Amino acid sequence: MSKRIFVICMLDSIHSARWLAQFKDEDIQFLLFPSSPHRRIHPQLDNLLRLESVARYQVVPFGRFFALPLWVLDKFVDNFFRGKLASIFIRTFQPDILHALELQNAGYVALKALEKAKPPGLSVITTNWGSDIFWFQRYPKHKSKLKRLLKLSDFHSAECNRDLRLASDLGFKGTFLPVIPNAGGFSTETLSRDVSTTASRKVIAIKGYDGWAGRAKVALKAVSGMVEELQQYELTLYSTNLTTKIKAKQVEKKTGLKFRIHGKGALSHDEMLELFAKSKIYIGLSQSDGISTSLLEAMAMGAIPIQTSTSCCDEWFGDSGVAVEEISPPTVRKAIRKGLDLAKNQSNSEKNRETIRRKAAVRKVEAIARTFYFF
Repeated sequence: MSKRIFVICMLDSIHSARWLAQFKDEDIQFLLFPSSPHRRIHPQLDNLLRLESVARYQVVPFGRFFALPLWVLDKFVDNFFRGKLASIFIRTFQPDILHALELQNAGYVALKALEKAKPPGLSVITTNWGSDIFWFQRYPKHKSKLKRLLKLSDFHSAECNRDLRLASDLGFKGTFLPVIPNAGGFSTETLSRDVSTTASRKVIAIKGYDGWAGRAKVALKAVSGMVEELQQYELTLYSTNLTTKIKAKQVEKKTGLKFRIHGKGALSHDEMLELFAKSKIYIGLSQSDGISTSLLEAMAMGAIPIQTSTSCCDEWFGDSGVAVEEISPPTVRKAIRKGLDLAKNQSNSEKNRETIRRKAAVRKVEAIARTFYFF
């Protein structure tokens, strides 16, 4: 008999699409409920909805149309409307499992739908994405919701052991699921491809998002003080938003450094891998993160990673990468110099690639992921 799984998730997210794609050969009926306001469905998820596979994927009726208006209304009434609607679909679909992919949107909708009347026999899985617990636990209102949500959860998963410990600190008493990357693993083809030696690489890749979490502008301030050291490199910004692009143009004018700039979503997954395969170092700065997908991709392609310690980077590299302890230009400049120094030794690159082969190969990650729904 088919498993019936009600998934609350961001329909526009590549991470949702990659997670769900791991189960296309399983006898599962998925009913997807939108947790974000976007009417757009990610192309890879849209492909799953059209795919003839063993698993069946379906969005709740009119899901893409009510996502935006109800999200706006729920900003003022604490997820009342989406929670109520989700509870109706849960009663009619009668799932074996409810899975909230991410906490501040999907998880809080699940909390509103189930807190007063959780159906008997329904198992609830909550999955921590990136900043969900590490960052939001510092705010009293969010901390209260997280505690209530985790109390409601039977199973909890996260991308790193740090976030499992934080869930325990917030009172989770259920079963922890294995730690794996939420966006799936790397194919054998990707992990076996030949890449350039770090000594021959002339690109420095910088994650270009700057917002409530991203700190790309700090990276730009850091490199602006390293003009002579970095003149020989091609500085490439990716996933860049407007404020970062403006700052990059200012740095170019002031220092003479030149940036190759790619906006958010401008590069395909294959193009991202190609960028990292050409990069000597990768720089990702953020106030909070889980396992950064960019970090894993950079390691897989042999670039030396430079990542803020507010992520889970310490669980993935030791002395073959650089954990940035303070998000400030002087500290980042020091980290860049150390990363360039590490790149002189090819064994650091090989060590990082081997870590990804061992911990994030697609077959291994998929095999573990499939245990989540068959307990």
